[in-house]
Amino acid sequence: MEDVKKILSSILNEAKVLEEKIEQIGAAARRTGEVVAPSASESLREVIKFTEESANKIIQQIDKVEQNCHEIDKTVEELLSLNPINSIKEKLNLIKEKNQENMNILIKVYELFSFQDLSAQQIKEVINILEETKKQLLALAVNSIESSNLPQETKEMAKGKVHEILSGDRIFQEDVDRLLEELGL
Repeated sequence: MEDVKKILSSILNEAKVLEEKIEQIGAAARRTGEVVAPSASESLREVIKFTEESANKIIQQIDKVEQNCHEIDKTVEELLSLNPINSIKEKLNLIKEKNQENMNILIKVYELFSFQDLSAQQIKEVINILEETKKQLLALAVNSIESSNLPQETKEMAKGKVHEILSGDRIFQEDVDRLLEELGL
């Protein structure tokens, strides 16, 4: 009986530690200004959505700047074709050079935004790991209960409570204590 208590307590405490880490991630996401859902997986999905939307808005603005650069380049070419005096020609060439430099910078900025896709893939992997960890914790807890010497009725109740606790959005110490108390552990 004492072994079952230790196993259950250990599993549920590990789940609590995991939940606290997940809460820290959610708190960081809330600091970005977006409201995240209570579920850790859902919170991470909201982070993906927020960063994707923000990146798309920034890229739209960069697209406008790029269009302006092309217009400037076209206009400078037209003015240069008029064969202006040397001082004006030098200034137009300087404008053309700086405009080309700006377009090269824009290309680099586009490349830098590839982080968004990579980070979304990594966050999705974390979501999958969190969901799989919850399933594994549940399976481990249920297997531990099954192999215990508890009466069948108590085993069924314990499995139901463990499932309820681990499949919920939050794990609170009070829930763990109450489960152990209900089991007489």
